[in-house]
Amino acid sequence: MTSVRPVASLPPELWKWDATDLAAHIKRRTISSLEVMVAFHTRIDEVNPRLNAIVQADRDAEISAALRADAELTSSVAPVGPLHGVPITIKLNADVEGQATTNGVPAYKVRVAEHDSLVVANLRRAGAIIAGRTNVPPFSHRWFTENPIHGRTLNPWSDDITSGGSSGGAAVAVASGMGAVAHGTDIAGSIRYPAYVNGVLGLRPTPGRVPALNGTVPARFAGLQLFSAQGPLARTSRDLELTLRAMAVDGQADPIWINTPLDYPDDNAACPVGLIDEIEGVALPSKIRSALDIAARALEAAGYKVDPVKVPSMRDALELWLSIVITENRLGMMADVDAMDDHVSSTSIHAMASCAPNPDLRTYVTALAKRDALRRKWQALFVRHPLLLMPTSCRLPMKWDDDLGGEEVIRKLLDDQSPLISVAALSLGGLNVPVGQDDGLPLGVQIVGAPFREILMLRAAAAIEQSAPTRRVYD
Repeated sequence: MTSVRPVASLPPELWKWDATDLAAHIKRRTISSLEVMVAFHTRIDEVNPRLNAIVQADRDAEISAALRADAELTSSVAPVGPLHGVPITIKLNADVEGQATTNGVPAYKVRVAEHDSLVVANLRRAGAIIAGRTNVPPFSHRWFTENPIHGRTLNPWSDDITSGGSSGGAAVAVASGMGAVAHGTDIAGSIRYPAYVNGVLGLRPTPGRVPALNGTVPARFAGLQLFSAQGPLARTSRDLELTLRAMAVDGQADPIWINTPLDYPDDNAACPVGLIDEIEGVALPSKIRSALDIAARALEAAGYKVDPVKVPSMRDALELWLSIVITENRLGMMADVDAMDDHVSSTSIHAMASCAPNPDLRTYVTALAKRDALRRKWQALFVRHPLLLMPTSCRLPMKWDDDLGGEEVIRKLLDDQSPLISVAALSLGGLNVPVGQDDGLPLGVQIVGAPFREILMLRAAAAIEQSAPTRRVYD
């Protein structure tokens, strides 16, 4: 990872510092965790009343945790964790002990967590301090973040475009300087899409890399087991790596967790990259093509060989995702959707369901079998090109409520989001990297890697960052 920068070269505002710099200087006692927490509280008070990204917080507990973190540095000779004293936000769908895991649903206010989820426990063990819970759409099931409990989360670049979903609050908090890093989840693009529209980096690790067990979730259907991933959002690739290393440990209690190495001997090598700039059934906007070209040139300048490749059908992967996830939603979630009586989320969720095949057993089981065959084709692609460069989304950031036009509108939206959904359907890792802007709004590209090659992906992201830096919204 990049070496820590001296204080003299860093901004005077602590909330603008990378998590990597914050952690290093807290450990050196150049700064205190309390100073950092106060700086972030000041920033949150400045921008959160308008943006509404952090919707639940305990200031007293956060200050106490910061004081303890500082005291531990003077009273203990034991090494501290990699995120010691650093504030981090947690998405509203992950268990935090003693707090309700509402997931944006009023009826779930009674779901008070008895224990931290495994990923939250890992972050605490690494020394991170929870500085608030970030907003989500109901059931974390929309590319727009608003719900009947906490309302709408605004995009800091423009009130007119979506803040993304379902980790919209997480992405807005990072983009606007309310947190250096944020926890998110991704079952169809819920980390990568908010990162894309807010101009930050968002890493969806390979499912199984980070333990995901949540005590308040009564049962995990196949969609959660196969497609869902927990990961970080941040302003730099090195902060993603720092946080991923803290998240991806000690998952023995989660049978989905896979104890496999993060690091490989060739992580720092400039490997062949497959460029995917043709998406089946979708016309890519010129601005997205331009972002892909900028990213490809940045990788080539760093020694990567970038070649156009033909990818196995993303539309097939999308259909498999719909067949599996929507069938399970009809069994386990739709009754709660209807009972909530929220027109906006109900309209969006039912329109997506109408695009899925009939929910019969043959269709569901066949989809699982077809998924295995499609994964083999993608695996062959990774043998030749360990990394792929593709759009994060095939459309520019959406206007609010672009998903409320019924089945035909949702069908087009699903096709445009097929680079997001296909990666999830195939249990792959994906990473949004900001690249350029369109009329002052963020653009980004997606790096996709072979399973469990997150560090290889992050090295490529760092090469793009270095060659094609992007403006941050608060600058």
